[in-house]
Amino acid sequence: MGRRSRRRGPAVGWLVILAGVVIILALILPPGFWWFALAVALIAGGIWLLRSCG
Repeated sequence: MGRRSRRRGPAVGWLVILAGVVIILALILPPGFWWFALAVALIAGGIWLLRSCG
C-alpha cells in the first residue's frame, strides 16, 4: 500500500483560513465590492484555464 501524501493537510488549512478571512471581509465591506471581486476572480480563473489547457 502506498503512503498518503501529507500535502493535503496544509492545503485544507489554508482553505479554512481563506474562508475565515472572506467571512470577516464580508461583514466589513459593502456589497458592491463583492461584485467587483467576483468579476476579477472570474477573469483570473479564465486566464488561468486558457494558459493551463493550452
